Amino acid sequence: MSLQPASPADRSLWVPPAILPPDRDPHPAVLGLRTFQDQIRGWSRSLYFEDAWRPMPGTPLFVTQPEALQTLFVDQAQDFDQGAMFKRMFRVVWGRGVLTADEASWRWQRRASAHAFRPTTLSALAPRIAAQAETAIDGWLSPRRKRPLDMRQAVTALTFRIIIDTMLSGDAYFDAGRMQQRIATFFEDVGRLRISYFLMPDRYHATRPDATSRHRAPLLREIRAMVAARREAPPRGDLVDLLLAARDPETGETMDDALIADNLLGFILAGHETTSVGLTWALYVLAAHPDTAARVRAEVRAVAGDGPLTGEHVDALVFTRQVMSEVLRLYPPGYLVTRVAHRDCELAGHRVRAGSRVNVPIYAAHRHRSRWTDPDAFDPDRFAPGAPPPGRHVYLPFGAGPRICMGAAFAMMESVLILAAVARRTDLAYAGKKPPVPRAGMTLWPADGMPLRVTPAQPA
Repeated sequence: MSLQPASPADRSLWVPPAILPPDRDPHPAVLGLRTFQDQIRGWSRSLYFEDAWRPMPGTPLFVTQPEALQTLFVDQAQDFDQGAMFKRMFRVVWGRGVLTADEASWRWQRRASAHAFRPTTLSALAPRIAAQAETAIDGWLSPRRKRPLDMRQAVTALTFRIIIDTMLSGDAYFDAGRMQQRIATFFEDVGRLRISYFLMPDRYHATRPDATSRHRAPLLREIRAMVAARREAPPRGDLVDLLLAARDPETGETMDDALIADNLLGFILAGHETTSVGLTWALYVLAAHPDTAARVRAEVRAVAGDGPLTGEHVDALVFTRQVMSEVLRLYPPGYLVTRVAHRDCELAGHRVRAGSRVNVPIYAAHRHRSRWTDPDAFDPDRFAPGAPPPGRHVYLPFGAGPRICMGAAFAMMESVLILAAVARRTDLAYAGKKPPVPRAGMTLWPADGMPLRVTPAQPA
């Protein structure tokens, strides 16, 4: 698997480090072995040039063709569900919650949760996000800090504090620092990929026990205690209150404390972990590409001056959003989406049997040679106002269809505000001995952390 990208057609563009397709595919067995080490390194060159690829007969079909993805995610979404393997992997996090719920329960749980992500709600949360970012930056710029900062850890801590502050109205019922450490340990534990996930068909996973973690029960006890206390407390208008008030319009069913805790644990984990992945790569971009950092800084100062960032500023931070959009194209945290077919069908010219898994390699789709110009280059102006937008189902950082990430707008607003705050106040420099390389585990983290030197930016 090549790590060094080819030069872009536009020689002025910067090409950041990446996992790239091999010049020529090795034997399928070699690709299979690479998959156990890093899923993306086990993908064929074909995925970056063609519409679909099946490693061997009987294995999952990988699809990037937009028309096939329209079928998969939208037109016939009811015929493709997450499958038993997905639920086996993620019920340990979400329990009976919205991500892994069956169709009927998912529908009303999603409607109830989605109120927390309405535009008016998000705009009101922006000052709290910006304030948390400013506090974090104060710490990063401490004169007592002598060594580079591991930005992966620093950003994860920041996004965790934000999700606690905005979705749960703060940490009055638990120690946030301690909980973050416990959740990090929990995520590391459940993130271990089993060989059966790669080798066995979905019907095998339907008969196997779910993934487990000894760290889950203590976390849930603490969250359930908080939920029970909140039932007796005045409302705060946050996600907890929305879930407490949720009611299925068809059955009248409400969420018990256990179901609310399942959802809150899932939202806490998903709401800070995936956002921190994209932001870590975005801050690397600012460190490695000074022209981009200068453009973002100039935009933020023109829009907000030295004053607090608010929801009203977010739409005006046009270039900052372009940078974040391009980072999510190059380094999508959710780099692979899976579905399982309920009936025999055809996708991108390939037969798919009922019960077979269909994989959507988002990372490869975002770097497809026939659907993107200079696919490996960093070019935020491809998302500029007036530029041709990417085709439908060509750009999928948050998934697609009915189960698209409900927190997408929140994650983008949060990312833009943090990126703007950091660019305005700091100069970043990459301090690693080698360029950072993505590693495809549960998400797309840099393999060896992200060491950055943080110094104050020059005043305007």
